[in-house]
Amino acid sequence: MARMSKMDYQLHCRMQEMFCPNVSRHQAKTEYKEMMGNKATHNRTIGIHSYKTYDAYKQTSIEFVRYMRNEHKDIKDINQIKENHVIDYLRYRQDNEKSAYTISKDMAALNKLFNFYITKKDARIQQRTYKDITRSRKPRENDRKYNPNNYKDQILFAKASGCRRESVLRVKPENFVWENGLPVKVQLKEKGGTEREAHIICNYQEDIKRILLGKELDKPLFTKYTKKIDNHAFRREYSKTRYKEILGEREDKNDYKGYDKNALKILTKDLGHNRLDVVVYNYLR
Repeated sequence: MARMSKMDYQLHCRMQEMFCPNVSRHQAKTEYKEMMGNKATHNRTIGIHSYKTYDAYKQTSIEFVRYMRNEHKDIKDINQIKENHVIDYLRYRQDNEKSAYTISKDMAALNKLFNFYITKKDARIQQRTYKDITRSRKPRENDRKYNPNNYKDQILFAKASGCRRESVLRVKPENFVWENGLPVKVQLKEKGGTEREAHIICNYQEDIKRILLGKELDKPLFTKYTKKIDNHAFRREYSKTRYKEILGEREDKNDYKGYDKNALKILTKDLGHNRLDVVVYNYLR
């Protein structure tokens, strides 16, 4: 295994100290505001509160240290890093045509790790827009580099329930809600252990029933699901189908960003989100 550089190791230790997945983010924000006073931002905390965020920040830290080793060979200690180094890095990322989404993530990570307050205006970087979101909208390098015949039932379940990737290997037979002899809902545990209930698309209910026949209780329904599968594409497919299903025969009011607000509220809950605009821009458009 490759040996860590001093800065890699320092950032690793700093992230380990900041990692607090079991601490309430709301409580952490309150404590941060009390400590920082007027310098506190509306959504800043001292810690890193989820595994997903930790992994994202770790990747940023590795890439940033690599950049510093190439561009600032004289700096060997993270305590020597200044705001101008981070701004230069963000500009470098933009010049290399990284998406505004990626640059925003990098800026958030480096601000957190070095306790800086750099803004997009300070760094003269582009504002992030929904046009930058390309996941599941275009073919990717990993697409089709797996045999879909080996994952037929897993894919069917993902399309039927709109679940996130992690739920595919967690769902058990007892998590399904039955009505009139068919599985109509499924109870899921996803992001940060959050539990939710999702409706199963009507046209898939017979297929899900077939998958469930003979399966043992208290055992995961599936044991494998390759990361090469673009699960987000199935969530988008589910969203569009489920939205039409919710509307049924009634008129689409188009009273929220071109969609029916009441139907969106139901769909948003099915997808495990809280904001209607996230569902519109990430799944329906």
